[in-house]
Amino acid sequence: MPTQTFFRLPEEKRKRLIDAAWKEFSGVRFAKASINRIVQDARIPRGSFYQYFENKEDLFFYLLGTHRDEAIGLMHSAIADTQGDPFRASLLLFDQVFPSNGQIRPSMQRVIEVLRLNRNMDMSQLVMRRMQADRGVREIEKHIDWSLFLRTDKAYLCELTNLLIFSFAAAVHNILCDNASFASERAKLSIRLEVLRQGSLKEEMIS
Repeated sequence: MPTQTFFRLPEEKRKRLIDAAWKEFSGVRFAKASINRIVQDARIPRGSFYQYFENKEDLFFYLLGTHRDEAIGLMHSAIADTQGDPFRASLLLFDQVFPSNGQIRPSMQRVIEVLRLNRNMDMSQLVMRRMQADRGVREIEKHIDWSLFLRTDKAYLCELTNLLIFSFAAAVHNILCDNASFASERAKLSIRLEVLRQGSLKEEMIS
């Protein structure tokens, strides 16, 4: 995460650095990205960079995290719109991120380009660790109607949440890395969610 020094920067200087970072990471793979090019483009001394971020990876995941926060906000809305049903909410979220007309949300397009460049980079474990520690995700869980489910113990609900996240992430991964169609991945996601739904809901809630 950025240091407090970064957040205390004047907005114009902070924006220069972030814009330069997006330009670099959306132009070359992470392994080829250069801090030197970023600081030159941002017009800041290289030494100053390390007052703001620990390293290149720290900056990279901060950028992705800014859009993760937007995705969490969308999930909040989807949960509310589906009265706490995480299965219907997952499909609604998919439709919000990848609408049927093919017009991806502009704010997500840049993230998609970065992820496509780094399709062979194993980010899953790091992303999952960050999501599991994220208070936004914990807040989403509070708004799910867990009374619908067979069990409500913490371990069960934690693993069910992970399976929901992985189901959604698999669809996104296939779109970003394998250029799969939105329609085919939505159909697969719907099947995965139905499998989870039938295996976790109380019998009277399935019919």
